[in-house]
Amino acid sequence: MDRDAVTYWNDIHDGGKEAPEKAAELDRRYDEIMAAAKAEYEYEPPSEYFKEGYNLYKRMAEEKERYTLFLHDPSVEPDNNLAERCARKFKRKAAQVMCFRSQDGVDWFCDGLSIIQSIKAAGKNLYESVTERFNTGLEV
Repeated sequence: MDRDAVTYWNDIHDGGKEAPEKAAELDRRYDEIMAAAKAEYEYEPPSEYFKEGYNLYKRMAEEKERYTLFLHDPSVEPDNNLAERCARKFKRKAAQVMCFRSQDGVDWFCDGLSIIQSIKAAGKNLYESVTERFNTGLEV
């Protein structure tokens, strides 16, 4: 999306007020960009080898509500970077040679990541919290 749209969303989350007129302006700009893309692709259709931009245009034209939802609902983030960052850890581990020999290995890895993320989200000390979990029921 547009840098101004993300700035608008960030302003709301930093204590600013929602501005329906600003969201409407950003919606209009989205429509202008889609109209320009449509005119460009009608004038010069994409070649068989360069359809990525055209495919993106088609998705954005068909699913405007999904692409602009964050402008109208501040609880929706403007991107999915958090989900991608969390999935990246798993994908990196899965790409390593012989990292998961069974479904149990996958389950243990995901459980471990989940515990670490929960500790971080609670604002606790990671080292102390993990040590506490491992030492539960053991005399130290």
